[in-house]
Amino acid sequence: MKKIIMVALASVAMGFAFAEGEVGSAWDVNGYFRTGVEGNLDAKDAETKVYKDGQYYGNGKSRARLNINFTQEEYGFKFRYQCDGFGLNNADTVTTKSKVLDKNGDDTTNYIETKSTKETWFTQDNLKYMMGYAKFYDGKIIAEAGKLMDFYTNSEARYEYQAMGGYGARAVFIPVEGLYLSAAGSTYRADKFAADDDSVKDGKAKAGDIKLNKKLVTLSAKYKNKDFAIAGGHNFAGESYGFFALKSIQNLKFNIEAKYLDKEISGKTNDDGEKTAMTEAWELINYNFKGLGTPLEVGVYCHQIIVKDDTSYEFYPHMSYAINSVISPEFEVGIIKYTNGEKHKNYDKEDQSMTFSVTPSIKFTAGKKATVKVYYNYDKKDKSSMGTTLRVNY
Repeated sequence: MKKIIMVALASVAMGFAFAEGEVGSAWDVNGYFRTGVEGNLDAKDAETKVYKDGQYYGNGKSRARLNINFTQEEYGFKFRYQCDGFGLNNADTVTTKSKVLDKNGDDTTNYIETKSTKETWFTQDNLKYMMGYAKFYDGKIIAEAGKLMDFYTNSEARYEYQAMGGYGARAVFIPVEGLYLSAAGSTYRADKFAADDDSVKDGKAKAGDIKLNKKLVTLSAKYKNKDFAIAGGHNFAGESYGFFALKSIQNLKFNIEAKYLDKEISGKTNDDGEKTAMTEAWELINYNFKGLGTPLEVGVYCHQIIVKDDTSYEFYPHMSYAINSVISPEFEVGIIKYTNGEKHKNYDKEDQSMTFSVTPSIKFTAGKKATVKVYYNYDKKDKSSMGTTLRVNY
């Protein structure tokens, strides 16, 4: 915890030092806080694990996020702190073991286990990215280093998908306006030396060291203009992604993003217990009729997980009507189809090939930065619940 705080403060201090006296330098501090409380009406309990994150009820966690960006004409840095999953009963459980002493004060083979909980506010996982960058040749080449995040060739859809991350370095080439070509080497899916590797036994490497091979490399590209955006990338450990967004129709939002994980990294198996690949895709089409004089917004969000012997298809049609600048009733239906019902149980532990949910809600908007939502959710799988959510942007 102390190390992370010290690193963050040092980075901010360095940024202020760089900014002092520079012409054209700028600071941008932004982020958001979101959380919620939901009660299961059958179990009569309350939790914050099932935060309904707004328009499409994505089952995300409570989150606090802070972005700090410093930009100067030829260099800068980016930093993100993020804490997920805090709340009523979301703290990590920590188990500690204490030795039992005999009457002479000597150790025995017995231990006493003590369990306690702690919130994960300051761990390495809270540091989502911390990277510096430098620009060359009028900004046509950008070099980045640190804990990386893709700001040039990622998708612009719901999950901002990218097949990279971790610690490393990256180069971005912008040959023409709107076209971005990227090459990165990072620890995102890197192999590590095990204690029984020959190189470790021979003293050439240490256990846990990163192996220098193609799994370090991620290549990606993106082109965007006012009408559309298209992107894709590949990490040589076996992960690929693609993205497309249509922007040419006013008030219409349409995008697709997808990822592919080969059988060695997907973590999925088929009915025979063999490793199998996975494809996951998300699609959104949304239209706002405010341009036609009606404060109505309708759309559908779709999600597919395609795995041999266990594929699922999810559809979430939704609508929202703004009565005024403060109150907006909303309504959503969720439908999930499973190709293998034996792997998906309902509330009564029975196999199911399809499930559905219904969620009416009312959203209250406080200015441009804050929203509160009150909702009721009936889910065939999880039964009924009620809750409220809060999101504040800053």
